Amino acid sequence: MIAAAAWVTVAHADVKEDPCACSPAKPGFFRRGNLTGDWNGERDKLKDAGVVPQLVYAGEVFAAPGLHDTLREAGLLAVQLDLELEKLAHEGLGQVHLSAFGIHGHGLSAELDDIYGVSGNVAPRDLRLFEAWVEQPISRLTLRAGLLSADQEFILAKHSTALLNATFGIISQLSYNLLGPVYPVATPGVSARLELEGFTARAAIYDGDQHNDHGVPTSLGPSRLVIGELALYDLVQVGVWHHSERGNGFYAILDHQLERYLAGFVRYGTSPNEFVSQYIDAGIRIGPGPFRAHDFIGLGVAFAKTADRALGEQTVYEATYQAQFGWLTIQPDVQVLLEHTRTAEIFATRATVVF
Repeated sequence: MIAAAAWVTVAHADVKEDPCACSPAKPGFFRRGNLTGDWNGERDKLKDAGVVPQLVYAGEVFAAPGLHDTLREAGLLAVQLDLELEKLAHEGLGQVHLSAFGIHGHGLSAELDDIYGVSGNVAPRDLRLFEAWVEQPISRLTLRAGLLSADQEFILAKHSTALLNATFGIISQLSYNLLGPVYPVATPGVSARLELEGFTARAAIYDGDQHNDHGVPTSLGPSRLVIGELALYDLVQVGVWHHSERGNGFYAILDHQLERYLAGFVRYGTSPNEFVSQYIDAGIRIGPGPFRAHDFIGLGVAFAKTADRALGEQTVYEATYQAQFGWLTIQPDVQVLLEHTRTAEIFATRATVVF
């Protein structure tokens, strides 16, 4: 598996910006359309020079009738800087990427005891570094090294990005079984991506532990996580992961634009000897349009089987509408969580501002 990582890849540079993604766990979080405008032309000058700064804030409110705390709020401030070395230094060089978060508030998952995560943005309160890497293309091979997060690279269905629940980013089977590296924690790692006609191969190796201080690594752990993935014709993806201490898993993805306004996805994962042994999700995405030019509708369902009798099998249904007004996105959301001992209805609204 480690040998395979030397020639196949991962990486997020090949994932096109998705204007409907409103979570850092889903590619496309930093989108065009800015509250602060073009800074009298300076923003475009910086971009032309190879310097692309971004600042995004996403605030959320959750309501869940029947829980002890029926109303919760949370927020995420995300800062990103991309440096295009080909423009800044020399032709043929790659890119430097830095991102950091300011996280506040609380979600509902601690009280719900669900394995999914009601929101892909909720995390422990902190000011922290996230990803910091250098990427270099070499013909059809692209290499990346630094602080990397698997949920920016692997097990992604681009048509699930309108959904708010965290499991519709990287599947909760991996994040729950392996703990990371997923938002908001990145770990030292190396990834590669090989792109051929109709075929893309990706792989990465990460530090399998999470020893850090506000996102800055303090030491390397004794374990390793390796992920490999093959993608065919922008339709089918298959992959495997191996953690040196926490086991193995396999996944497959179908992700496709079905009609002009309609796209769908299905993902399946299995890790027979792990806590979350079986996982499947599916959904559709409508948009952009047909009702408003830049809006999206998302419908999704996820099912997971756990090894804990108390948790048992869990299913979550979600319906969401993402209304975009330039630099502002308003997203009302409804989720129904079916657990072994109860059913919870969750109502949420997210507001995302791109500065």
